[in-house]
Amino acid sequence: MLKPNGSQLKNNKMYNKPKVSIIIPCYNSEDYLKKAVDSALNQSLTEFQIILVDDGSTDKTPVLLQQYKMEDNRVEVVTHLKNMGLGPARNSGMGVATGEYLFFLDADDYIHPNGIEVLYEYAEADRLDILQAQHIIHENGKKTVEPADLPPFPHPISGVEYFNAGFFIEPKACGKLWRTDFVKKHNLQFSTGYYEDIAMVFEAFALAEKVNNLVFATYHYIKRADSITQQPVTPAHIEGFKRSLTDMQHLFMRPELTGKHSAFTAGFFLYLKELSIMALKTGDQQLIDDAKSFVTQMTNKYAQFLSGNRLLSFPKRSLLKQSPFLYAKMIKAYKKS
Repeated sequence: MLKPNGSQLKNNKMYNKPKVSIIIPCYNSEDYLKKAVDSALNQSLTEFQIILVDDGSTDKTPVLLQQYKMEDNRVEVVTHLKNMGLGPARNSGMGVATGEYLFFLDADDYIHPNGIEVLYEYAEADRLDILQAQHIIHENGKKTVEPADLPPFPHPISGVEYFNAGFFIEPKACGKLWRTDFVKKHNLQFSTGYYEDIAMVFEAFALAEKVNNLVFATYHYIKRADSITQQPVTPAHIEGFKRSLTDMQHLFMRPELTGKHSAFTAGFFLYLKELSIMALKTGDQQLIDDAKSFVTQMTNKYAQFLSGNRLLSFPKRSLLKQSPFLYAKMIKAYKKS
């Protein structure tokens, strides 16, 4: 397998069957998309397709994207007449993707120069459905590698086995390599609104037959002050999170995902706690009441699956089973003290 060494090649040849389709949604991204797109164009693996999705931009983003298309025939541009959000933009990109694998890149992030080649060779060796790699978070001048604990398995395992191996799944589409045939066979799609990838990632792992991890940080995630994840919590954030959790409910119907070692059940209840924390941060009593009602409903419905879950300590498990919302209030009170 190729070792990461930072070498870069450039090739304008168009391939009938690209090895990887790199999908980059762009919305009013003129100030920072150059680093993202250039990092994709300058990959050591040259047999790729780059799909730039203009999601209804009102700045100079559409002009910049067309320039990239004119300069390199491996670049395609998909245009939305109005802003539809990250999920629909990715879905549009997948609709025209012809690569063997898919890689999602946000317009304000970038990729390691050898990232795509390393991922492709590792995934292709076993025809993986999903390959999960590490990423580097850049925030306030500091770099952090996450997930810190991401052990590669000696051979591919199923997504269900992954859930039950005691490891939490990183609920992000970016930084992973996805086999296109697998994604299209199961019609995997991103939802609209915020937190559009959580339900899709969990659904994909529940269906995948061959997954593995790679201890190599391919993806550079830039936390900007005006990025989606840094914005103040709004009703749209709350609704997006609720929608994702609602979309995940059907996975409780699969007993192989709800055992004592399952990261699915533990993750679901931890997300209920995170939703509660988000609502409490708004200070909006109506939003808080609505979130509390939703969390209570979900807890009453699925608390039996939390009993005996060995991924959570007994105190944490007990608090979550009683009320993720109460747990969130205790955390909030503790931080104030």
